[in-house]
Amino acid sequence: MRVRLDEIVNVTMGQSPKSNTYNRDGKGMPFLQGNRTFGRKYPTFDTYTTAPTKTAVAGDVIMSVRAPVGDLNITPIGTCLGRGVCSLHMKNGNQEFLYYLMKYCVPQLINKESGTVFGSVNRNDICKLIVDVPDNLDVQRKIASYLSVIDDKIEKNNAINDNLPPHYKPEVGVSLDYVSNEKMSQAFSNLWVA
Repeated sequence: MRVRLDEIVNVTMGQSPKSNTYNRDGKGMPFLQGNRTFGRKYPTFDTYTTAPTKTAVAGDVIMSVRAPVGDLNITPIGTCLGRGVCSLHMKNGNQEFLYYLMKYCVPQLINKESGTVFGSVNRNDICKLIVDVPDNLDVQRKIASYLSVIDDKIEKNNAINDNLPPHYKPEVGVSLDYVSNEKMSQAFSNLWVA
């Protein structure tokens, strides 16, 4: 089915708390201002706030809304959202599917970027994004499971590569993630095309 993203997803735009509430001592809630501490799939946290404003719950998809627009992670714990990110929560609870759906749809969203120096997207751009999703929840779960297995294998391969002696590692600048994301995107689109 073809729907607007806000028909199937709750979108929470970030709002930064006052800077005098920030700390690096782990006091309060983890805080993401932007994608600086994003990992391959999960962020790390080095900044916290004692006065959270907008928040995401564990499992929410976090997306950067300022340059670079469209970087995605899944938050492992409750997190305060700064102005550079938003959280996406699938209304049917299928967060893993939402993560892969958004990876597939980010290029569409990037086309909506505005800003002359630093690109950004707003709530309206995100909510009005048209997405194709299978209406069957079991099909969504199957797609997410399939892509998760691929992601897990990539993570294991990356861990192995990180432990290789320097002369066995890929050349600097060679992106293994790009190839995997492209293949994942292709697999995603082929899974439910009718």
